[in-house]
Amino acid sequence: MNITKVLVILLAITLLAWGTEVMYLSQRNASAPERIKNNASQLRNRLLLEHQQRRRQIELEYEEKKHLATGETVFDRVYNTQEQSIIDMIIRVSQEALPAQWSCDVKVGEFTHFILLVYLPHNSQQATPDQVALYLRPILKYCNWCLSDVAVFDRTHKSYLFFDKTMLDKIKRNKEISPDLSYRATTLGKSFSRFNSVTIKCEKQESHLFLPMEIAGQNGIVTCYALFDTGASITTLSAEVISQTGYDILKDAPRRSFNTANGRMSCPIVKREVNVGGYRKQIEVAVNQRDQLNLLGMNFFKGMDYVVDFQNSAIYVWASTDTKSK
Repeated sequence: MNITKVLVILLAITLLAWGTEVMYLSQRNASAPERIKNNASQLRNRLLLEHQQRRRQIELEYEEKKHLATGETVFDRVYNTQEQSIIDMIIRVSQEALPAQWSCDVKVGEFTHFILLVYLPHNSQQATPDQVALYLRPILKYCNWCLSDVAVFDRTHKSYLFFDKTMLDKIKRNKEISPDLSYRATTLGKSFSRFNSVTIKCEKQESHLFLPMEIAGQNGIVTCYALFDTGASITTLSAEVISQTGYDILKDAPRRSFNTANGRMSCPIVKREVNVGGYRKQIEVAVNQRDQLNLLGMNFFKGMDYVVDFQNSAIYVWASTDTKSK
């Protein structure tokens, strides 16, 4: 009997322990799905955030380095740019290599004869052949195969250095240029006048410059002075100059109105050949019937370039060779 009671008690204790464990496991397993779901959700969100951060990082790296696809240096990238002409390539490479204040242009002769024209700024001194050669080397690295000559112009737009193909090859190969090469570049530069400017000496009156010019018409030729006026769109000549050079009937001529310092003025319009510094142009001129003042306006300089040097009372004018009279 005692043994039976002991067994019953042990069985009861066992059942109680098992029941407790079952209840514990039941409660724990009941929260497992939600816990697993929350953990999976947190992992998914973390992976998504890491993916977005990595994607953004890759996009930033691409924006910073995509230019390297065409070269490691700016010269490589300019040289490898597609759909650009040889002239564009030479100019763009030169603009990267030359000082910011310098400018350049490219002229083509005989289809494949490319000439680089380098212009020093108006307020600078002449650069030495050694200094110019330093800037030319990166240009020659990429353009020597097509570049035939290089001419360098001073602040008055006159050539003072000229490097031909043989000289350019030596500059590309050597770190320094020889005295003979410098002398030859200077000598050739002085004789290369194809794209030189014409210096027009002026008379200065206070802050104004007056240019000598020649007016030609059917009735004759008159030499006179005109005020250089960058604000005037058209050249204006006095009625006296017009009458001495032509037979125009001014009352029948077409008229235009202009705003002047003395108010609005209506002027007859005629044509005359105007010669300034050897540049001859047949242009429209307005007839000044109020006074004897002549104005050289901007219509004369169409298709031309010029630099005004007030200090030396001069204007440097240049244009294509077919514009200038022989």
